[in-house]
Amino acid sequence: MSLDPADRIVDIRRLATGLALLATLALVLAFRGCVLLCAVLFVCALCLWEFYSLFWGAKGRLQSRICAIALGSAMIVLTWMHRPQDALVCLGAGFVLAAMSFLFRWDVVEEEGSFASSGIFMVGLAYVPLLLLPATYLSNVKLIFVLAAVAVSDTAAWFVGTHFGHHKLWPRVSPQKSSEGAIGSLIACVVFCAVYGAIFGKLGWISFALLGVVLNAFAQLGDLFESALKRSVHVKDSGSILPGHGGMLDRTDSFLFAMPTVAVVDQWFFFF
Repeated sequence: MSLDPADRIVDIRRLATGLALLATLALVLAFRGCVLLCAVLFVCALCLWEFYSLFWGAKGRLQSRICAIALGSAMIVLTWMHRPQDALVCLGAGFVLAAMSFLFRWDVVEEEGSFASSGIFMVGLAYVPLLLLPATYLSNVKLIFVLAAVAVSDTAAWFVGTHFGHHKLWPRVSPQKSSEGAIGSLIACVVFCAVYGAIFGKLGWISFALLGVVLNAFAQLGDLFESALKRSVHVKDSGSILPGHGGMLDRTDSFLFAMPTVAVVDQWFFFF
C-alpha cells in the first residue's frame, strides 16, 4: 500500500511466500486437531518473540520472553482443552509475575524503566495469545471466512493505494498507507462479506455487509496498531522470517484484531 512507485514492482519472494503460507494453512485446517493447535502455538511463539524483540532487542530479557511464551502457550492449550477459565488464570499469573518483577527490580536498583518493562511483558500476553485464543475453537468455516475477508481487505488496500493513493491516511503512524487504500479495503471487505452472506450466510447479505464494516475497521486498526509499535522503535518490519513479508507479526496484525471480533459477534448473532 506504498505510495513509492518503486514498490509497484511485483515481488516474486512475496508471492512465493504467500503461496507457501496458503498451502500450509490449507493443510492445517484440513487436519485440525493437534495440527491446528501446534500451528497456533508456533505462530504465538514467533509473534511474541518478535513483539518483545521490538522493545528488548533480539536477545534482551531472555528469561522474561521465555516465561511469556510459556504462559501464552498454556493459555492456548487450556482454551483448546475447553478450559478458558484456566487460561485467564494464566493471564492473571502473568500480571502477578510482572508486578513482582517491577517491585523487586525497582526496590533494588530503582530502575527508571522497570515499570515500562513489566508493562511490555503484560501487553505482549494480552496482544498475542489472548487474541489468538478464538483460533483454537472457531470452526473451519469461520476461520476461512475471517482469513479470506482480511486477505481481500489487505489486497484491495495494496492495489488501490499503489495505483490511486494520493492522500496519506495517518503519516505519523504509517506514512505508506493512503486514505484511498483504506477506503478500497473497506469497500472490498464489505462486498466480499455481502456476497458470502448472500450465498452461504444465515442472516442474509445486509447483515454480512454490516459485519464487513466492523470486521474491516478492526482489521485496519490492528494493522495501524502494529505500525505504530514499529514506528515507536524505528523499525520497518517486526522480523524477517517471511521473505517479502517481514515477520510473522507483520502478517497476523490485522487477523489478531479481526478474529476476536468475529468470535464475539458470532456469540450474539448467528451468522454461520
